[in-house]
Amino acid sequence: MPQGYIRFPHIHQNRIVFVSEDDLWLITDNGGRAERLTAAVDEISYPRFSPDGQLLAFVGQEEGPSEIYVMPALGGPAQRLTYQAADCRVLGWSPASDEILYASNASQYTGQFHVIYAISPKGGQPRQLPLGMANAISYGSEGGVVLGRNIREPARWKRYRGGTAGHLWCDAKGSGTFQRLLQINGNIAAPCWVGERIYFLSDHEGIGNIYSCTPEGKDVRSHTDLQDFYARNLASDGQRMVYHAGADLYLFDPANESVRRIDVELPSLRTQLSRKFVSAGSYLDSYALHPNGYATAITTRGKAFTMGNWEGPVIQHGEPDGVRYRMLEWLNDGKRLVAISDGIGREALVVFDPKDASEPKTLTEIEFGRAFTMVVSPIDDVVAITNHRNELIVVNLESAKSIVADRSDYERISGAAWSPDGNWLAYSFYNSNQTAVIKLCNLETGETHFATEPVLRDTSPFFDPEGKYLYFLGRRIFNPVQDNLHFDLSFPRGIKPYAIMLRKDLPSPFIPVPKAPLTKEKEKEGNGSKKHAYGSEEDIPKKPEDEAEETTKKEHSAQEEDSEDRKPSLVIDLEGITSRVLPFPVPEGRFRSVLGIKGKALFLLFPIEGLIHSPTDSRDSHDPKGTVYSYDFETHKYEALLDGVSSFDVSRDGKTLIYSAQHRLRALKAGEKAPKSDSNEPGRESGWLSLNRVKVSVQPTAEWRQMFAEAWRLQREHFWVENMAGVDWQTIYDQYAPLVERVSSRAELSDLFWELQGELGTSHAYEIGGDHRQGPHYRQGFLGVDWLYDSEFERYRIG
Repeated sequence: MPQGYIRFPHIHQNRIVFVSEDDLWLITDNGGRAERLTAAVDEISYPRFSPDGQLLAFVGQEEGPSEIYVMPALGGPAQRLTYQAADCRVLGWSPASDEILYASNASQYTGQFHVIYAISPKGGQPRQLPLGMANAISYGSEGGVVLGRNIREPARWKRYRGGTAGHLWCDAKGSGTFQRLLQINGNIAAPCWVGERIYFLSDHEGIGNIYSCTPEGKDVRSHTDLQDFYARNLASDGQRMVYHAGADLYLFDPANESVRRIDVELPSLRTQLSRKFVSAGSYLDSYALHPNGYATAITTRGKAFTMGNWEGPVIQHGEPDGVRYRMLEWLNDGKRLVAISDGIGREALVVFDPKDASEPKTLTEIEFGRAFTMVVSPIDDVVAITNHRNELIVVNLESAKSIVADRSDYERISGAAWSPDGNWLAYSFYNSNQTAVIKLCNLETGETHFATEPVLRDTSPFFDPEGKYLYFLGRRIFNPVQDNLHFDLSFPRGIKPYAIMLRKDLPSPFIPVPKAPLTKEKEKEGNGSKKHAYGSEEDIPKKPEDEAEETTKKEHSAQEEDSEDRKPSLVIDLEGITSRVLPFPVPEGRFRSVLGIKGKALFLLFPIEGLIHSPTDSRDSHDPKGTVYSYDFETHKYEALLDGVSSFDVSRDGKTLIYSAQHRLRALKAGEKAPKSDSNEPGRESGWLSLNRVKVSVQPTAEWRQMFAEAWRLQREHFWVENMAGVDWQTIYDQYAPLVERVSSRAELSDLFWELQGELGTSHAYEIGGDHRQGPHYRQGFLGVDWLYDSEFERYRIG
């Protein structure tokens, strides 16, 4: 029978309640087979027996927000008691046993400020206890009370010694006067007043263990000697105590100083481990057009797929489960693909050949840490990778050799772009803590050169496909805007696209060349062609079979051509290049990217928005509020082409554009407006791709193993010192990894992440989000006033 992941235990006499699989379970103190008490639709936490053992109070999310519930201790319907829609946790029951005590930040000025409320198990209006800031409480037998202020979970930030560490305050006689209980240097949590002593958790000696002291803060004693996992969520019925450590349940009896692990058997189907299918669009991570534009490669939920834009099957590449694939890209033959994979326990390049049934080729010899971008050479089987080490790495996929082409001492390199001939790389390079420039790397010589002078930040380089210009975005426009509310100035736009003339003899592309007027015959050319998402029929990218036939016909002549004839070497005059920078004649704004196609430059521009009407950060890559603009070098016309765009890209031949709109993809003829159609249905006419064709199967346990290993690697790769601040990180992995097999819900995995990262003893090591089980979510309304019911006058008091 599988072991569970035990959390939040509480005890009453010989019965213990705990949480596993997001539900409440009941077991005796002898262990054995546990009994499931709930079948909740969402997470449950912090159960507490009533003093008589008849009721259980707990935090539930059955209707969305965390609220206080109560139910019979042996099972039965649960009743919702609170409607505050705020963070809360059950602390216990009042000394008179007639009220449930809970901590909450409801109605407080900040989410970090918790107070203690009391509410009747029969319902009614909660009342705030006059104790000030507190999120833990325990009562002594003679009216004494101990409070925890700013108490946190020690296991989530182990060995914290900072100024926000929690404190215990004690009123030993019940007089209403509190004194700081202890002055220990470390985390302190979970006070439990048992007999004549106050027990608590602390890691002031290095590991979270159980300690106790007198109500006067004297005679501190240690009662457990845990050396690996922290003791967590200590709770008591006034006689004995329970806690969990390393997903196991423990019983501590202070009468004889005994600690015993309780063996727990969970008779469960573990339904949250069942295979499921998820939306490909909702978890879309990357997309890339086929070099000729008729198919798309995507990664979603860590899985790699290719599909014809509107016809043909969807093909999954690589392992079906347990491996995360990122940045799937086509190689130049349009058949093979390359991606980042973590199938060997770290990130590595993997090459897929759909026509080769053997295992994909993994380049185990190449180690590059955590990749942030990867771009494929337009000529050879070569990729350029930027990583977390601020490096630009060039990898030859055929020879499995790599070079570090450049490295910044200040920040990550970004936006690597290949020249049309594959001999140059352009990229954004931090040359100081404050400034980033565009640099060029000549791959034949290995030399690097500055293409711009440092101003603020130059980013997003892209080569003109004809090899004349290098485009980029520059934060260079100091055009202040007066604030209407504050006496202040700001630069909410500040970005413009620029063009670098790569040769000395090139004229400015923004000065019109004199020409004769167009004749009427010229103006009418092409008007008779049928329009599609790609424009006219002749512009539709060739299907694979058509492309193969054409390739066969041209094979003989192609073999006779030298590659240099097909792709002439790009000429870049490096002397004076930093002075050949010209701004596009367009208004400054919040530009995010610039790309080039024949005769045009394309930009993605986002609006300036207030946060009230934009709950999602406007810099979010999934925010579909961008507009694609084009600048036509022939007509010098700047116009909007597409709106509602999150991001966009063009095929390697420059003929097809693809863009994402939140959870959707659309392929159109590059450089033209979308066809006029009211239909949002997928198809060639509209250009929309149907991501519903992609069936994304998820095996939770395999996915969680991968996620755990990746979370561990992310800390290893990004920590600010190589020795992990003295923590043996490999030993920590070996210690925590087996617990993944005991995890049965996404909430438990989150808890495991928090404790794993807590071993580093550092701030800002968070775990946020995730595919948690979701019940219904009903929004909570409020009156906007504070009110109390006055039973004496049978009136409501509003204030």
